[in-house]
Amino acid sequence: MYVTFLYGFLQLLILIFTLNIASAAMVVVVVVVVVMVVVLLVVVVVVVMVVVVVVERLASPMEWQTILVTVVMLVFITPVVTTTTTTTTTTTTNTRQSLVTRVVGDLMDTPPDGQVEQITFLMDLLARQYTPKCLRVMILSREDGINTTRPNNKLKYNDDDNDDLILPQETLRYAENYIDSGNSKPYAHVIINPRDPEEAKHTLRYMNENTERVTLFSCFTYLFTRPPDQLLLPELIDTQSKRLLTRYFLVNTHNTTIAETFLLDERLKKEENVAALTPIKTNNSTHWQVMIRQLLHPSGTPQVLTANNWYLEENKLNTSAQIYPDQMRNFYGMRLRGVTLDFKPFTDYHTVENSRIVKPKPSLDVFILDVIAENLNFTYDLVMPEDGLWGYLGPQGHWTGVVGDVELGRANFSLVLSMTLERLQSVDFTKTYFRDPLTFVTAKSRPSPPWHKLITPFSMSVWVLMIMSVAGGILLYHIIYRIQGYIATFSSSSSSSSSSSSGAFVKVLGSFLRQSVTHIPWISAGRVFIGAWLLYSFLITTYYKTSLTAALAVPFVPPTIDTLQQLLQSNLGYGMIDAKGSEYQLFSTSNVTLYQQMFHRMSYHTSSNSMMKVVEGDYAYIYFKSNLDILVATQHTDVNGETDLHVALEHFFPGGYAWAFPKGAPYRRTFDGVLWRCVQGGLIDKWIKDLYRIYLKETLQNKTPQERKREKEIAAAKMENNGLVSLY
Repeated sequence: MYVTFLYGFLQLLILIFTLNIASAAMVVVVVVVVVMVVVLLVVVVVVVMVVVVVVERLASPMEWQTILVTVVMLVFITPVVTTTTTTTTTTTTNTRQSLVTRVVGDLMDTPPDGQVEQITFLMDLLARQYTPKCLRVMILSREDGINTTRPNNKLKYNDDDNDDLILPQETLRYAENYIDSGNSKPYAHVIINPRDPEEAKHTLRYMNENTERVTLFSCFTYLFTRPPDQLLLPELIDTQSKRLLTRYFLVNTHNTTIAETFLLDERLKKEENVAALTPIKTNNSTHWQVMIRQLLHPSGTPQVLTANNWYLEENKLNTSAQIYPDQMRNFYGMRLRGVTLDFKPFTDYHTVENSRIVKPKPSLDVFILDVIAENLNFTYDLVMPEDGLWGYLGPQGHWTGVVGDVELGRANFSLVLSMTLERLQSVDFTKTYFRDPLTFVTAKSRPSPPWHKLITPFSMSVWVLMIMSVAGGILLYHIIYRIQGYIATFSSSSSSSSSSSSGAFVKVLGSFLRQSVTHIPWISAGRVFIGAWLLYSFLITTYYKTSLTAALAVPFVPPTIDTLQQLLQSNLGYGMIDAKGSEYQLFSTSNVTLYQQMFHRMSYHTSSNSMMKVVEGDYAYIYFKSNLDILVATQHTDVNGETDLHVALEHFFPGGYAWAFPKGAPYRRTFDGVLWRCVQGGLIDKWIKDLYRIYLKETLQNKTPQERKREKEIAAAKMENNGLVSLY
């Protein structure tokens, strides 16, 4: 930068003297420029000296020398490097405007000779153009012995060179970066020769299980010099694999018939990105044709199309053509089947007699499904599962209910479903769009009825002990008087007296009612008993009267049940919905002691029957919070917003809802994309609020005038009596 400035200044001086410009103004300009240059040099010198002094005080001699050299390089070298980088970037941009120029022009002037090398070269060309960020895996035919490096590299790999033909079968070779020049860059990152099918299968399985952990590649591109071996194909399209990497297939075939057979293979129906290369021979030349399969077509069946051509003589490729188009963006009016159960506010429907197909009503997942269907151009039917269950894992290893219908392909997708680790092994899920824990609902604690207050001063055990003590007192009182009579008879005493059983009962029970004892035994044992009994009855009656007075003055309200532990220790019954789903799976398979204890006492009813039992006051309904909230708010809340039900404060099993798809379904990604845009746009929250209003309006419309009048009377009575009104 400074050298350029001085060079320009000298050119200015030469220009001035060459033109013989001697005006005073020009002289002034020259003087000013000279002064500025001198000042600039002085400033630079001063700055350098200051830096040196500071560094000497703060660092060792070796350190300040290093710092000084670094400063000088930054000041004088940076402008040169910047200029060079700019020039290089411009050149690279111009070079990459054409695919053929970038790949062919940089590495070779003409395509390679030999058909096998040409098809390998074309595969590499297509892979770099359409899947540049993918791990390229070339799978050779058993008959192929080809040059697997750039054609202008003189080292060729043939079947005779066993050590160099293939990579070690248990090792993955990953390219650290993409370099557009160099003579030894291979056509693929991994090369597999399936001369030993079992060894090749082992290699592919290892890659499937470990690639996500050891590389930053986001996808696979499989390059086949021949259609894949029947033993290897299952490893390539394993839908049970947990990997999330996208797969691309590019296969060389001998003719269009083989290409069409491969593309329409039923085993590849869940693979979206499949293309085939085939040579087309004419009278004068041969060109290569790129054929693809359109999975979704207006005809209703997959169709094979020509996507691109490569003419060897012209050495041109149409890079604007797509050989891996996004095929799941348009379903061409296809009719899909979804499976679900009634679960407000997510799903709601009218049933059809003698049919599993249902008519959807306003609900959250139906709103989402309508948006997805409009965006992806399809129609749908919603059905109920055959067994009427959400689904749990059966003893044979397959799922029942909604999950089972999706797993076995009887439905294209499900609506709302809890995502669990067990279900993820059998079906694919979208992202979760709603978080919803389990909880339970009970009747609110109510004041006891008036007659119940006569019993509440004592617990049940105290009442039982008191009745037993009265029975024992009567028996002992009768025995004492019998003994006293026998003693009097033998001693000829005139003070003998006897007591019948009824008399003993009246005298013992009368002591609790403050009745005096008219006959006192004359034997010492009888007098001790009577004295102790009178004291006992006095204490019992005093405690009972004081407790009864307190109960009458302050109504007793039982504590609210808010945890599972409290529910287990209470005298309430509890249960879940009979359409056994993830909540059933939780309690039936959990190792938590509390869940195990509750599972043994669990009962199962429909949602409506469960809520009726809750209203009766002796039952707790365990289910998902969002469903319980909307049932309480819309069906069990009066005109004043008051409800007699209570949703517990404890939440457990904090799961999330998603939609399920068969393993490997290619359209899950596009469904997920539209659904997630609904979440990000705030539509989920808006629709939930709208549904509350819809359900409230529907509930009011379904009530008769008499029911509405009764609700208003009850609400008014509660207001007058501060809410202490019994509904019995």
